[in-house]
Amino acid sequence: MFKRSRKRLVDDYVARLIVVSLALLWFSFSSLTIWWQVTIVTGIVSLFILLFALWNDYRQRSLRRKQLLELSPAEFEERVAQLLHDLGWQRVQIRGGSGDRGVDITAERNGQLYLVQCKRYTKPVRPNYVRDLVGALHIQRANQAILVTTSGFTRQCYLEAKDQPVQLWDGRKLLHYIDIAERRGAVRLPVWQQWPFLVGATLLGVSLMLAGVAILMEPATQPVVTTQISDQPNQHVLFDVHRTATAETIPATPTVMRQDVQPTLSVPTVRPTDVPALTTVFNGGNVRAAPNLRGTVLDQIHAGESVTLLGRSPDGEWLRMINLRQTEGWVHRSLLTIDPVVEAQLPVVEP
Repeated sequence: MFKRSRKRLVDDYVARLIVVSLALLWFSFSSLTIWWQVTIVTGIVSLFILLFALWNDYRQRSLRRKQLLELSPAEFEERVAQLLHDLGWQRVQIRGGSGDRGVDITAERNGQLYLVQCKRYTKPVRPNYVRDLVGALHIQRANQAILVTTSGFTRQCYLEAKDQPVQLWDGRKLLHYIDIAERRGAVRLPVWQQWPFLVGATLLGVSLMLAGVAILMEPATQPVVTTQISDQPNQHVLFDVHRTATAETIPATPTVMRQDVQPTLSVPTVRPTDVPALTTVFNGGNVRAAPNLRGTVLDQIHAGESVTLLGRSPDGEWLRMINLRQTEGWVHRSLLTIDPVVEAQLPVVEP
């Protein structure tokens, strides 16, 4: 009873973990641009198709090996003889029977005589069969020999076949040659078994191209210009501030350009200053029309933004500034990160 309850708790924990993971993935996916969403979906579909193709290929190989093991020894010799014929061997003959000296099939290729021995085994073939084939080569004056099996060979078999005209075809190599024969048209695969690799590879290529497009479509850095009233009447000082659409504004070194602009709004009388003061918003808050909490809310400032300071109230609790949206008004000094030296140099502005 305790084991069953513990298993149920583990299953509940795994289920909740899966739900939370899917929710996080969906939240992350929905925040992406349409190009990245299409790229991810195409890539996932292509991977699933390729995995299906690999699984189908493995299943087909397992089925072929099972079918080969279900053959009788005589039927297995006929299957190997048919394979040699499909691969281009000539004069393929099944010999078998007693007194064959380990030779089941003879065939010719490129003017050379081949002796073939077939072993439908599930366990590794022993090295004595290699020695029998080497002896048969000398007796029958053949050029090459092939030992074919559905399983594998011991390490000693490979040592015996080394420096001898004997080829060892294990189960993998046998299935490989069967695939080659099928691709040559001896046995045509159904269409539904041929398309997965092609479609999967095509979709994977498309997803890579879409990824390149998504990277190119990423928002580029754009300049934003803010304005500061200078010491000369009817003149503006322009500052270049660079920011991206997804990041907080980061002020760059101001570049001063003077041009005559007729003011359209009445501004308070400000004592002349030599250098405009820039500061960073520490905490977001309201921009008001008057230096008190009763003043009308004109706009807002947000943490991390840069503002241009124009002056301070007589009591020093409120600062007059211009934000990035060119809204001029009063903010409480606690909302800004300001150097005391700079604050002391600000002119006093009468409301």
